[in-house]
Amino acid sequence: MMRKTAALAMLLACATTPALAAPAPQAAATPAGAPDAVTAGGLVFPSMAAGTHGTAMEQVDEIVKKMDARLRKAGAAGGIGNMMQHTIYLKDGAASPIDVLGRFHGAARKLAPSLVAEPSVGTIVRVPEFADRNTLVAVDLVAGPGKAAGFERHPFTFGPKEIVETIGTGPVIFTAGLEAMDFQNGKLVPGIDEQIDVIVAKLDGAMKKAGLSVGNMISHNLYVTRGTDPIHVIEKFHEATRKYSPGLRNHPSVGTLVLVDGMAVPGFLLEIDAIAAKGDPAALKRVPFTEMPMDIAKSVQAGSLVYLAGMEGVDFDNGGKVSPDVMEQVDAAARKIAATLRPAGLSTADLVKYKMYVKKGNDAAAVRARFRAALAKLAGGRQPRAAETLVMVEGLAGPSLQFEVSAIAAHR
Repeated sequence: MMRKTAALAMLLACATTPALAAPAPQAAATPAGAPDAVTAGGLVFPSMAAGTHGTAMEQVDEIVKKMDARLRKAGAAGGIGNMMQHTIYLKDGAASPIDVLGRFHGAARKLAPSLVAEPSVGTIVRVPEFADRNTLVAVDLVAGPGKAAGFERHPFTFGPKEIVETIGTGPVIFTAGLEAMDFQNGKLVPGIDEQIDVIVAKLDGAMKKAGLSVGNMISHNLYVTRGTDPIHVIEKFHEATRKYSPGLRNHPSVGTLVLVDGMAVPGFLLEIDAIAAKGDPAALKRVPFTEMPMDIAKSVQAGSLVYLAGMEGVDFDNGGKVSPDVMEQVDAAARKIAATLRPAGLSTADLVKYKMYVKKGNDAAAVRARFRAALAKLAGGRQPRAAETLVMVEGLAGPSLQFEVSAIAAHR
């Protein structure tokens, strides 16, 4: 059977026309109709909070206050203290990632002192630009609606103290961003293959602490530093995870890969974060890829939430071609979301969160508007009440891809 990497490479090769030049990014306000936060499946999903003015450090304070207000408005009484997982996006070169992390945790703890003893998991990545040219820092997160003290946490044995290694509530467990740093000995292996092996070993250890295995993983994000071969990373990652849990071959997770400028420390070539589900992985409902062999599923359901793989512009309705027009890629991705949700009796109107990844240089506001219109059209004119995040990235799994979106839907 053809492996995913070979099949994907063949599909991406179908794009024989170079990508069209895109307009320069424009300043973009939060789109009308995107809610500040949505509660579903025992979790709170806010829309991304982005800085709008001032220095990077001032913007950190701004986004922390925004998120605290959004969570309280959504019914999370502890505000940002209810934060379970966070991803910080920093414009490359705007500030030191380590300084941003320190400021973020300091600002969050001022508003929610409980985070000192009850922290979240987290990730930081550096990106080339934002939809709003004034933005230097943004944050996306997931929170719990109840009491933060009720979350199941497992701290790092060796690692940062401001975050924990895993955190869980209900049927799901979130991991922190895992990289190849050996915190015990202060060493970092240099090559991508070695880094993947170290990261997957960390993932296995984190899962075991939570009473699970790598086979319980239902969703993963691969943040790959530009200049590293994304197809090789995909192949090696799945090879490594299946050494620990061969069952992933028949019961895979969903996944997303994006190319970024880097992470917290120079030398990190890959960072991953994951979501796992308690119970028997074989009992979870999945929608597989039928158009081509893939190492991931189209969707996995845990509780009432349906997690979707990153959907890009490979147009299965058009022979697997990739249009050079970013807007056609947006339409193709939206159609793939709708087709994935249909077997579960859902539509794009049932989305509760989606995260758009847009290749740098594209008009983010136009892409956002096109995607929202496509979702509404596929749902018979009904706009989903979904929290929204848009991240500008260096690239995706193939050079012809300009748009990818990961999403979560809910049975409500």
